[in-house]
Amino acid sequence: MKYLFYTTYCSGRTGLSNGIMSTELGVLLAFLTDRVLVLDGNICPTVRVSYGGKTSSRHLSRPTDLLEIPVPWLSAEQIDLEGRGRAMELTDRSLLESVFFYPPSLDLDNEDFRRFAQGRRAAFTYGGEYCDAPVLRLSGGPEIGDGVKIHNFGFYAPFLYLDAATKQRTHHLLRAMRPQRHFVDLAERATAALGAFNAVHIRRGDFKRTYGRTTLLRRPREALAVLDYNFSRRDRLVILTDERDDPFFAEIVQAYPDAVFLDHFILDELGAEFRDLPHHDSIALAFLCQLIAARARDFVGTMTSTFSSLIQRWRGSSGLDERFKFLWNELPAPDAELVRGATAINDGVPMRPDGTMVEEFEGPYSWNRYNARLNSAWMREWPESFLR
Repeated sequence: MKYLFYTTYCSGRTGLSNGIMSTELGVLLAFLTDRVLVLDGNICPTVRVSYGGKTSSRHLSRPTDLLEIPVPWLSAEQIDLEGRGRAMELTDRSLLESVFFYPPSLDLDNEDFRRFAQGRRAAFTYGGEYCDAPVLRLSGGPEIGDGVKIHNFGFYAPFLYLDAATKQRTHHLLRAMRPQRHFVDLAERATAALGAFNAVHIRRGDFKRTYGRTTLLRRPREALAVLDYNFSRRDRLVILTDERDDPFFAEIVQAYPDAVFLDHFILDELGAEFRDLPHHDSIALAFLCQLIAARARDFVGTMTSTFSSLIQRWRGSSGLDERFKFLWNELPAPDAELVRGATAINDGVPMRPDGTMVEEFEGPYSWNRYNARLNSAWMREWPESFLR
C-alpha cells in the first residue's frame, strides 16, 4: 500500500469553500498518483455562525461529511505512517504558484503551457523515484503560526495541466466527488418550495475586516444597479449572507419585495428536515445554501469569494448559462493604501453593467484574457472547471 499524506489549507482552520477546494486537490492528487489519501487537517471549518439554537454543533461538518470522497482515504489520526518506508515531499512550493502536469512525458516547452501557467514558474509531476516511495507528502509548507500551513490551496482547473485522456479520467472522478445525497435531496425540496428565483451572494461579514476590501464603502444602490440589470424586481430574489440584520440589506429588500434570506428560509420553512440531517451545524447550512443557489435562474456573486466561485462552477457544470457575474471589483488599486474593509474603490478590473468582467487580452485559456491582477489560482473560478 502506498500513501499520499496531504495537509489541507490552513490545516483545516479556514472557511467552508476553502476547505472544500483544498480537500478536492488532495483527492485529485491521490487519484493521479494512485495512492491512499491521508488527510491531515480534516476538521470542521472554523468560520461558523450562530443561529440561536436553530442549528446544532453536536456533529461538526468536515468537508468529508459534505461530499462523497471517490478515492480510498483515511484521516491522519487513523494511521501512523512512521516506519512504513521512505517518505518524499512531492513539492515544497505553494500550489497557488505551481502547476501539476501529467503524464510526466508532457512537453512543457511550448506556448500552450506558457499560456496555461501564466507566470507560475513551479511545475511538478509524478514519476521516477516518487513512484517507488511508500509515502508521498504534501505537507502544506512551513508553519505560519499556531501550526497553520497554507500551501495546499487553489482551484483545480488552472492547477492541473493534463493530456486529453487524463483530463477525461479526472473529470469522471470529479463528477463522483458530489454532495452527499441527503444534502441534494433537501436542496431539491428547498428549491421546489422557493419556486423560480434569482440569487445573489453579498459577502460582508469578514470582508468588513479584511485588508484590501472595499466593503464598508459600498452602498446598496451599487448592488441594486447590478441586480436590476440582470433581474426583475417582480421576481423572487434569494439573498445569501450570514448577516441578515446588517442595515445594508434594508434598501435591497425594499426594492425587491419578494426577497428571501436563504439561511433563515431553510431554518424557518424546512427546519425539521434540516435538523434531521446527519450534520446540521452552520457549516452544513451554508453548504446547503450553495447547492440551492446553484439552481437559481440567474446568479450574481461577490468577487474573490470562493463561496461564490463554487456556486458558479456548479451552475456551469449543470448546464446553466453561468457568465460569472459580480457585484463590483473587490481588488485594490496597485498603489492603494490597504485598510480593513475600506480600501478605496477603483475600476482597475473593468466591469460591464451586468457584473461580468471585460476581456482585456487574448489567449487560449480564459484566465489569459482578464486583468493581470486577478490571481488565476483562486480569485475567481473559470469555465474550464465545468464538468459536462
